[in-house]
Amino acid sequence: MKKDLYLLLLFLAALFAACDDTDKIVDPTEVPPSQTNKLMILCEGSFNGNNSTLAYYDLSTKKIDHDFFKTVNGRGLGDTANDLLKYGSKIYVVVNVSGSVEVLDAKSGKSLKSIDMKTSSGTSKQPRYAAAYGGKVYVTSFDDTVTRIDTAKLTIDGSVNVGRDPEGICIKNNKIYVANSGGLDYATGNYDTTVSIINLQNFTVEKTVEVGTNPYQVFADREGDVYVTTRGNYVDIAPAFKKISPNDEVTAINNVQVSEFTIVNDKAYILYNEWGNPSTIKVLDCSTEKVVTENFVTDETSISNGYKISADAYSGEVYVSTSDYFTFGNVFCFDKNGKLNFELSGVGLSPNKVIFLN
Repeated sequence: MKKDLYLLLLFLAALFAACDDTDKIVDPTEVPPSQTNKLMILCEGSFNGNNSTLAYYDLSTKKIDHDFFKTVNGRGLGDTANDLLKYGSKIYVVVNVSGSVEVLDAKSGKSLKSIDMKTSSGTSKQPRYAAAYGGKVYVTSFDDTVTRIDTAKLTIDGSVNVGRDPEGICIKNNKIYVANSGGLDYATGNYDTTVSIINLQNFTVEKTVEVGTNPYQVFADREGDVYVTTRGNYVDIAPAFKKISPNDEVTAINNVQVSEFTIVNDKAYILYNEWGNPSTIKVLDCSTEKVVTENFVTDETSISNGYKISADAYSGEVYVSTSDYFTFGNVFCFDKNGKLNFELSGVGLSPNKVIFLN
């Protein structure tokens, strides 16, 4: 009898542990518990080229699989992959033109499910970016919605309308922040100017705040502030860098030029591209809202065509990808002091986001 009870308790413990892995509430501003052993790098491919890839790099063996998804699953990833997110024991790949979210087992890379992101007429919703919290993954799409995915069932269980052509998304203060770009109206210059703020509990828009022309990226810091980039209209309205406070007040962060950025360990790593010059990286301390490092790269490394920037919260390493949209791009890894650790050449077409696996 005691033996049967013991076995039952072991079974229940294993069951609850497995459930907890996918439903665990993780604040993206928290430091991960272990060091990185492997990298997964999303490569967008070319628009309508159906040639997106996932590269997989082992830091110990220094070996790379340039098309890891196809190696594991025997098929291509899809057309114009746009975002990559690890949450719990799964990885979520947002594939824009294909209209899908590919869900992978984080350990093996095996596809668990391809979730359709299609309109009622069967066309792609053009999903863009994803964020996760409380057992849910939230995905922006150019059909002016945010879709909610249950991470245990891998099914869509909700959708809410936001502004036009939403791009970046982040979660903080029990709210979801969504950058509404209006980017599909580029021909007329009629961009959106807002961030939608969604109540996380009832999944409804509770407020819309004005931030400037063509909002793009949003990331939160530990203090509850949300940083927003706006791209302007590419003619006479310049890009800008803004901050939304926890009580939804918007202020400008002046004299900081941003092409791409990310926030890790309460620091904003800011990539800036100026035509004809090498890309630069600044570091802004979010707790003081001051630039603490004007030139992050401290050796002679020069980056041309800087495209995306990612940072490892555990090690402090910073990864910068390059892209000219036509040839395979590279990925640079810098240590926390700005010295080049290594460079991966020819990773894929338009390397985008890097995620860190143990």
